[in-house]
Amino acid sequence: MANVFRQAEMTDVVVVGCGAGGSVVAKELAEAGLSVVVLEAGRRYDPLVDYRGDRPDFPYHATRMFSPEDPRRDHYTSGPLGYRYSRIKGVGGTTLVSWGVFPRFHASDFQFRTLNDIGADWPIRYADLEPYYSRVESELGVAGADGTAGNPFDSPRSHPFPTPAHPMSLGSQAIDRGARQLGLHPYVPPLAVPTKMWGDRPACIEAGACGYGCRTSAMSSADVTYVRKAERTRRAAIRPLSTVREISVGAAGLAESVIYFDGGGVEHEIKARAFVLAANAIETPRLLLLSRSTHFPNGLANSSGLVGKYLTEHLDAGFRVRFPRPLENWKGVPVSVMVQDYYETNKKNGFVGGWLLEGATWGNTPVAAGLRVNGWGAKHKREMKHRFGHELEFTGQGVQIPDARNYVALDRSSTDNHGIPVPYLVSELRENDRELLRAMQRSLKELMNASGAEEVLHEWDHIPGASSHYMGTCRMGNNPQDSVVNSWGRTHDVPNLFLADSSVFVSSGPAHPMPTLMALATRTAERMVETFKRGEL
Repeated sequence: MANVFRQAEMTDVVVVGCGAGGSVVAKELAEAGLSVVVLEAGRRYDPLVDYRGDRPDFPYHATRMFSPEDPRRDHYTSGPLGYRYSRIKGVGGTTLVSWGVFPRFHASDFQFRTLNDIGADWPIRYADLEPYYSRVESELGVAGADGTAGNPFDSPRSHPFPTPAHPMSLGSQAIDRGARQLGLHPYVPPLAVPTKMWGDRPACIEAGACGYGCRTSAMSSADVTYVRKAERTRRAAIRPLSTVREISVGAAGLAESVIYFDGGGVEHEIKARAFVLAANAIETPRLLLLSRSTHFPNGLANSSGLVGKYLTEHLDAGFRVRFPRPLENWKGVPVSVMVQDYYETNKKNGFVGGWLLEGATWGNTPVAAGLRVNGWGAKHKREMKHRFGHELEFTGQGVQIPDARNYVALDRSSTDNHGIPVPYLVSELRENDRELLRAMQRSLKELMNASGAEEVLHEWDHIPGASSHYMGTCRMGNNPQDSVVNSWGRTHDVPNLFLADSSVFVSSGPAHPMPTLMALATRTAERMVETFKRGEL
């Protein structure tokens, strides 16, 4: 192959992916004294330069900012039902455009099979992860409500939230009133967006631009939190525009090196004592399947045959509605009200699993609203006058039962810009999924009506992949025959290879995956440090 640089470097640990999981691992390992190289396929963004939140037309530019220069970089194929795979590649990953919603999983999520006679239990319990949730919340300055003002359905916490909860927006206040009329328990959800100065970052200014990239760095994206701390140690090197194509294996069956392309298409190799994959629940199994060898002819760490299997996401659906009175919906954080009354399995239902409800005000600046409204000239003006400042979104997010028939594979007939086979994605709803979606949509309509919505402007049903919450393709477990990693994220087959992203999830839970992902990554990094100290890596 042309453009090959074959003099391999050496470091203690190579981390693939610099998002929610990889940044955590890099910071924890570097602070423990280990040398770390982080390879990230996307570029690095400068909040003050790249995020144009000071300009009225910033929503127009923001929708294009995270797109790759070469669209082949993010190419994928899918099964007959299609798949809408969305992700952000860059230093910080999806945290760059996250709304910051940060609820923990419940204790019940870790014992799904025990409680529901379907799916599988995690090899760990909520109590095992609780201290790590608290550590992550402290790092990010998570804002949340404690005590009676918080979520009455939360599992026990060892520490209060680091910063006070955000205020409810006017739209969220309308939803709050409607929910209480229905006997529900609305609250302001925890957000990884501090409400007071946290470390070297300012408090949130409630500009509502979280999904476009935070110009002030108040939103706790990985690049302005964990990555900054990792780099301050001078032991962590972050390399953007670095696309990994293979993990090589030595004669003893251990991972030996990572081979990657830099931004100029030159191929490099780095050797290390240990490796961490944190590329997301689709790219991580893709890389394992690409890394075939005589030791692992079906893909690295894949003796179980489960790498890529059990692709799971959240079941989502929702409505964009119009309220008769103005809501000033361009102000405040995108989500400031949540309902978890439907979170647990209800034995009266004919299905298992639950869901949560949210009210969202994202995307309601004048330009964002104008781009969404059809028509031109006088027609566009009339519609804008009718809708602008009056819109809200009601969304639901529910459990999908993991199913081995939903999976990630390789499409060797189609390649990306580096000639690497792209992921092939298959996902199909099963009967339990469809029943849950129908019940979730009924609860959304009840809440909309009780809140005073007068008109449905847009309704969407679940589209495979559209939730952007991908989980479960390299699940953890105690038995190497039915899992890929152990309870610490260490692969059963390759002792010096760890996974630190949502691919290790055993079940989804209705709650957003990022807090659990980051808590697991913290726990995995802690175990890696202990293992290094014992001389086992």
